[in-house]
Amino acid sequence: MAGLATISTVTETAPLRRDLTTAATLNDDSLSLAVEPSIGSFMDSTIPFDKRAPRKKKSSKKSSKKKSSKKYKKSSKKSSKKSSKKSSKKSSKKSSSKKKKPSSSKSPSKGGSSGGASFTGEGTFYNTLNGYGSCGSKLSDNDFVAALNAPQMGNGANPNVNPMCGKSILVTGPKGTVRVRIADTCPPCKKGDVDLTPAAFGKIADFKQGRVQIKWTWA
Repeated sequence: MAGLATISTVTETAPLRRDLTTAATLNDDSLSLAVEPSIGSFMDSTIPFDKRAPRKKKSSKKSSKKKSSKKYKKSSKKSSKKSSKKSSKKSSKKSSSKKKKPSSSKSPSKGGSSGGASFTGEGTFYNTLNGYGSCGSKLSDNDFVAALNAPQMGNGANPNVNPMCGKSILVTGPKGTVRVRIADTCPPCKKGDVDLTPAAFGKIADFKQGRVQIKWTWA
């Protein structure tokens, strides 16, 4: 009976061992799962620092971008300043090249005018006595000729070849206007004055006036 009792106890305890073994296996799996992350992190910490993968630095990219943008802005400002300086230099060169040269005071061509310039002075008359004027031609009181003032006549060594000789002017006085030819010089006359023959003077004023204010231009 004692032997039978022992067998029964063995058979009764066998299921308990199985339950314990299954529980142990389950507990081992859960333990392994729970332990694996810590083991992995531990292994990661054991890797030498030199062999670890370098982490990307985001701040360096941003700073490099900012620096490059600042450099670009500075270079653009410099280029704009240079271009503005060049354009100002070009514009100043163009403006200086466009400046008009001073017109030389050339004497009017024969029978022409000096750009429509007008002169004012005194008009008088004189008797030619049928003599010769400074231009070398014989004069008459009935001719429509005149003696121009010495400053504007500008007689040289040979007055007969004076470029003013033979030019025509339009003289306007209180009475009217007359066209006369330069054939003589009036030494005492001032600039702007014209000494006319009696025939020419009678067209612009009365003889009793003797001396009148005139205005004349090259014809």
